[in-house]
Amino acid sequence: MIRKSVLWVGFILLMASVGCAKEAKNKAVLVEIGDTKITVADFEERISNLPQRYQNIINKQKNEYLNELINDTLLYQEAIDLGLQKDKDVQKVMEEARKKILIAKLLKDKVDDAIVITDEEVKEYYEKNQAEYMTPEIMRVSHILVFSRDAAEKILQELRSGRDFEEVARARSLDPTAQRGGDIGYFPKGQLMPEFEAACSALEIGQMSGAVKTKLGYHIIKLTDRKAPQPRSLEQVEKYIKAKLRTLKRQVIFNELLTKLHKETRIKINEKNLKGEENSKNVPEK
Repeated sequence: MIRKSVLWVGFILLMASVGCAKEAKNKAVLVEIGDTKITVADFEERISNLPQRYQNIINKQKNEYLNELINDTLLYQEAIDLGLQKDKDVQKVMEEARKKILIAKLLKDKVDDAIVITDEEVKEYYEKNQAEYMTPEIMRVSHILVFSRDAAEKILQELRSGRDFEEVARARSLDPTAQRGGDIGYFPKGQLMPEFEAACSALEIGQMSGAVKTKLGYHIIKLTDRKAPQPRSLEQVEKYIKAKLRTLKRQVIFNELLTKLHKETRIKINEKNLKGEENSKNVPEK
């Protein structure tokens, strides 16, 4: 029992020493710039407050970020020494910035943090709006590409007389897909040239087009498969639904906040002065 107690006390002391070492490191001064001291903790906190994508970059280039921080501090100290904080224009800008910061904090606390989205709401929205989350129609086609209409018409005659499409494509098509018998594979609408897709859409499975002109030349197209739009699963679109619900709820809560403030506060607009100000702006200079 005594041995176990000694080991346990030793473990506690070890953990405490690790904690103290970590705390000491965080309180350690990283850089002194005149009378300004920046600790390791201050520096790490500045980095952690940045967006994640910037954190990843800065964590690999801490020396550069520290140099920028030093430069900013030097410039700020010089501005203070010159008394620029007392400049009327600076004070106006600072007051406007203060307003923006306070408004942003208010909106975060009263609007953004008030948004709650439940799994039930996500599921209900998904079931009512599945048309928004359908996969596009996809088609699979094979084609034969030649440079002239005459060549295309001759090939069409061969195909209509019973020659195999894949065989002719391998022998006569100028497109790299010739080695696959002209098979392009599956593609969604909007991926290929408009005139080519329009011809594909007009075909039934197994049907062949006439000569279709595009900027590449003349195509003979055969539709080999078509898959109708299908609903994506809830798991696939959940994050998009949450983002949309968040936007909708944010607007509702924001409007409610503004309505409440308007009701609670007396607001009087002097229309005469407003119009007078507008008219004064339109008076031509003498």
